Amino acid sequence: MGMSAEHRERPGARRPSVWPLSLGHGLNDGYGAFLSALLPLLISRFGMSLAAAGLLSSFRSSVASFGQIPLGALADRAGGRWLVILGPALTCTAMSLLGILPTYWAVAAALVAAGIGTAAFHPAGASRVAGAEGRRGMSMALFSAGGTLGAAVGPLLIAGVAGNLGLSLTPLLLLPAWAVVVLLARTVPREARPEQRDRPRLHRHPNAGQVLRLWSIGVLREFVSMSYYTFLAVLWTQRGASLTVASLALTVYSLSGVAGDLLGGRLSDRFGRRTVILGSVASALPLFYLFLLTDGWLSFLFLALAGAVLIASIPVSVVFGQELVPDQRGLVSGVLMGLAWGVGSLLIGLVGYLGDLLGLEVALGLLTVLLVPATLLAAGLREPSQESSPPTNEA
Repeated sequence: MGMSAEHRERPGARRPSVWPLSLGHGLNDGYGAFLSALLPLLISRFGMSLAAAGLLSSFRSSVASFGQIPLGALADRAGGRWLVILGPALTCTAMSLLGILPTYWAVAAALVAAGIGTAAFHPAGASRVAGAEGRRGMSMALFSAGGTLGAAVGPLLIAGVAGNLGLSLTPLLLLPAWAVVVLLARTVPREARPEQRDRPRLHRHPNAGQVLRLWSIGVLREFVSMSYYTFLAVLWTQRGASLTVASLALTVYSLSGVAGDLLGGRLSDRFGRRTVILGSVASALPLFYLFLLTDGWLSFLFLALAGAVLIASIPVSVVFGQELVPDQRGLVSGVLMGLAWGVGSLLIGLVGYLGDLLGLEVALGLLTVLLVPATLLAAGLREPSQESSPPTNEA
């Protein structure tokens, strides 16, 4: 298949490097994670109920997830460079100002703006991370690992600033953020102007069934992963652990995802996307059960292994989707990231409801069974033909 116009480089243009995009991903997701650390201070400042505090999180996460579909399509049609730069700029500016905004609704508006920035960056950034021949999986893994690491470090950063300097000085974090935005503007190369032509709608594409299968796996995977993350601290405190140990469990789970990103990407380049996705969801199933059935440091070990193994399939799934539909990489990335995350997050309340009825460990054990249909879906995936693969001259 010949190179499409949106993937063709201008004469003399530099090849995009994954490192600035990975750094931008860490910046965007790190600043996007500020809210969880700031919530106790914002609750005290505005006298919010827990329901109102939860609504703030929904404002950002829903826009950030579902906004990736139209903005991914826009990246395919208009080029993604400006979205890669403006997305983190908008996210970081909005999140850095949370400490000085005067009202609840001003905070809500800033979180909506941050969600738009995140929705702009993810599909546009992922669509530009194609990778050299034989290394597309590893390139996407580096991009994904940047976001995972940023999300793990971000709450520590904002907690350090707000806790030691006060809420009024959170705008100081604009300085490092905009330094990275300037770096992105200088290092992300310009694109050839996308050719304005009609593309078949995604649901009519010959590989639409495979994309739907990938999306379904993504929803099940995200539902399981985000449910464990959401209730992990609660589970450890119910086991009698201190809040410090419970927080350490969250850090372990987050950082294990970085290792999973890198391992999954590398293995997929060597053994194929389908093999890694299938192995990921199938292997995570017993590891999560071993985590639930053990205690102490052994339980920590199984938690880290389960997180790394399950998250290993995330960047691989995005690359797989891009290879299935190479002319609409931004839209496919938005579907497999934003739409899957969004739908998966909407279901987490069900786990809390089951936890109230049956106990949290039983609820999580029932939830983990969803990795069985995910495994069956993964078994039916087909590697794209060589003709369907995306161009190889991007880094």
